[in-house]
Formats: sequence, C-alpha cells, structure tokens
Amino acid sequence: MTVMEIPAEARAAVRARLRKEIDDLDYRRSLRILGESGYTQVRIAAWLGIAQPSVTSALKTATKTALPREGFSGASPYEICQRYAAGFLEREQLIDELARWPYVPRGRTNPDLELDDLIVHPEGSWAEVQQASYAGLIDAEIYEEVFERRHPRAAAE
Repeated sequence: MTVMEIPAEARAAVRARLRKEIDDLDYRRSLRILGESGYTQVRIAAWLGIAQPSVTSALKTATKTALPREGFSGASPYEICQRYAAGFLEREQLIDELARWPYVPRGRTNPDLELDDLIVHPEGSWAEVQQASYAGLIDAEIYEEVFERRHPRAAAE
C-alpha cells in the first residue's frame, strides 16, 4: 500500500511522520556542515538555543550522517523515495533521480548462484528502490518507469 492508497484522513499523519524523519535528517546534516565549517560549539549552541553539551552530542551523530550525493536530493535511492512520499519531491524529479542514480552492484555470497537469499545489499543498490516500493513510498508505476529508463532493452523483451 502506497502513501496515496492510505485513507485520506490518515494520509496527513503519515506524511507528517515522513516529513519529521526528513527534517531530523536535514537537521543532522546542517549540524554536520556547521561543525565542518569551523564554527565553535558555543556559537552553534547560541544559534540553536540549546546547551553546548547538547551540540557536542548532536555533532557526534551528525558526523555519521551522509550528505546528499551531488545532483541528487538525497544520499541514497531510499531517501529520495522518502522525500517523494513526504511531499518534498515531484514525481518527475523522483523518476529522474532514480533513473540517473549510480547504483552499486548487488553483493553476492556465491557468484555461481543466480538468486542469493543470504545477501546483504550494499547501500546505494537497486535493492533500496525495491525496499521503497515494498514500504509503499513509491507505487508500481514509478518502479516500472524507473526500471524501463535504466534498462530499456530488458523492459522491451
């Protein structure tokens, strides 16, 4: 079930929750950028109206937060789908970014197997688009359109 298939009265709550997750991510990224730009924790704390020890703690988490890839709205295909489901991206931008994403190859535990259930997919792989589809962040039409743009010959067969 995609976000758009949820009853209208529940959709606002679902989108608000998604926006909150994205806002938290953007907050951590902003802190990371401030820290990497050389601003003191005291100054950052004053700007944010929080105690300096809180900034220290937040910066520890923020330094682990990946920045968006250049030319994309997120750091991963899954995040791009989250931004779309939260209402931060239009459908065409989502499709464009997912079609252009430089996906990493899927990992394999045994290269002789065509299907490998023991695999842990690396970040940035096509598995994130599949996961976003299963989570209802994108619908089947979007999934198919992105797949067709990435693999025009395979989609035609």
